[in-house]
Amino acid sequence: MRVLEIAGASPRERGVDRGRQVASVVRAHWPVHLQLFALAGWSEAEVREHALASIDALGDWWPDGRDEIAGVAEGAGLEPWVAAALGARTELLVAKGGPDAHAGATGAGHPGRECTILATLAPAAATQVWDWHRELAGAWHAQQVRGGPLAFAGITEHGICAKVGMNEVGVGVLLAILSHAEDRVGGVPIHSVLHRILAEAETVEAALAIAASARVTSSSVLTLVGPTADRGRMTAAIELSPAGSERIEPEPDALGQHWLPRTNHFLSRRLAAGSRTFRGDPDSDDRLRLLRARIAARAGVEPVRGALDLVPMLRTAPGAELGDICCVARPEQPLGRAWQTLATVAIDAEGLTIIEGSPLERPRARLHVPLDS
Repeated sequence: MRVLEIAGASPRERGVDRGRQVASVVRAHWPVHLQLFALAGWSEAEVREHALASIDALGDWWPDGRDEIAGVAEGAGLEPWVAAALGARTELLVAKGGPDAHAGATGAGHPGRECTILATLAPAAATQVWDWHRELAGAWHAQQVRGGPLAFAGITEHGICAKVGMNEVGVGVLLAILSHAEDRVGGVPIHSVLHRILAEAETVEAALAIAASARVTSSSVLTLVGPTADRGRMTAAIELSPAGSERIEPEPDALGQHWLPRTNHFLSRRLAAGSRTFRGDPDSDDRLRLLRARIAARAGVEPVRGALDLVPMLRTAPGAELGDICCVARPEQPLGRAWQTLATVAIDAEGLTIIEGSPLERPRARLHVPLDS
């Protein structure tokens, strides 16, 4: 597992530092991104246009985030729109670039798989698997970032300033993608929302406020874990979409323990009215039913002590369960259809744990980051 140390006294300086460290990997994998954008229905000229619109939206909402992405381009020797496109790659890949673009990213009969999250309220703990394209398995890294309002750590993709992680005061955020009929390009990138939460939020309440304030044009659910304004700890989930945002109520088990299981469809009744099944994927419902079955089976058997206790509940062997939480790409699957669980992330009061690979695999490289900076 590659771990980058990013630092700088200003957003631009942190971006330049990042850009210098990731330049070779970004250049090696940029053609893969262009191919994925093409599968979603975008020409290179359209990618440039929409990426620049997205960076403008980000600048209106959070100038520091825009400046840091500009620094990435400078440090890596990239055209600014390329760094902007990496930051807005979710918006480019989920929006409909043409009549068949949404299905085209995976192809008929080859549903895409995406991230699964499981969280508890007591203790406040959460874990997720991160699923992405096999061809980009070498284009992510763990990171520790210093120099901004708050230091933070987590995982991200080369050239993207932040993804999931936890900051030095203990606020952590996990991400799963959703899909809405109003999803489009040009809004505040969801990865920049995560970045701002990690860089600025000192409480879960503050993180929720940041998330709700962003004019996003792609849909996601954020699971937040960490301290509260009254010095307690809490777990919360918020769904974001172009149609608005909404907190999601936790689900009690038979003994009153509260859980937040998440896959890739809306649970908010209001937002679900415009829901699209992500990438033509019927597996999201199956994975949620599997999580709920495992929650029910655990009730009264063994208490959850921390986030690592949740990791085995995300373990699945391909085709052996109701839904495949752990993604295993098959050799014959082409670009856009070969999904792989690349990392597992767990967050609780003890800190952040990043595990390379999926819960299905033998233990691989692991990084634990404590709360203090």
